[in-house]
Amino acid sequence: MKNFRTLYGTPIPNPIEYIKEYLVGKTDVEILIGSDSQSYGTRETIYGVVIALYTKGKGAHVLCVKEKTSFEKDMSSRLVKEVWKSVELAEYLKSNGIPKATYIDIDLNPDPMYNSNKILRQAIGMVEGMGYKVRAKHMGASVTYAADRLVKS
Repeated sequence: MKNFRTLYGTPIPNPIEYIKEYLVGKTDVEILIGSDSQSYGTRETIYGVVIALYTKGKGAHVLCVKEKTSFEKDMSSRLVKEVWKSVELAEYLKSNGIPKATYIDIDLNPDPMYNSNKILRQAIGMVEGMGYKVRAKHMGASVTYAADRLVKS
């Protein structure tokens, strides 16, 4: 994993060491992971992935990474990749000694009126199939709001 930074722009050269150090002596921190994506015309697609180290009553310390890729013309494919980036990050953290993520938040809408709803069941199955709890938009998925700001900045 590369190019992580805090939400305020401070580079994090080694996110594993950073998170381990952050967690020292803390037992009440939840690890929340979420992502969002945005396609711009036919030029590029930007994916933003966020790790929130959340302490109830105190807020979250947020780390993020932004990735620009070639344009993803199929919305369903883009959204599946977006969710998979969160799962990959959760697995990477876990395999490097970071506690398992409490939730993976997905930026998909449970309301059938929205296009992202078309892949909601698939995405939930993908996340739960990897052993993680999942929250969708408007169901407590707060980390995706930070990811949304990231891809639009």
